[in-house]
Amino acid sequence: MTLNTILRFSRATTPEEMFTGQWQSRATRLDDYKPYLDQRWQEGCTHAWKLWEEIKEQRYSRG
Repeated sequence: MTLNTILRFSRATTPEEMFTGQWQSRATRLDDYKPYLDQRWQEGCTHAWKLWEEIKEQRYSRG
């Protein structure tokens, strides 16, 4: 992840704020994980690195 991405994630107060900007309506590899990420966020897990580790365990792949 780039520094700007990490900073944006760390400042987000809602999951929607993590997925904003010019790419918002574009399909991404994260689409399948958004419901899970939203659920975890609602459960109080707002630590981006922890969420990243969790989706990696679910076989998320960047490539």
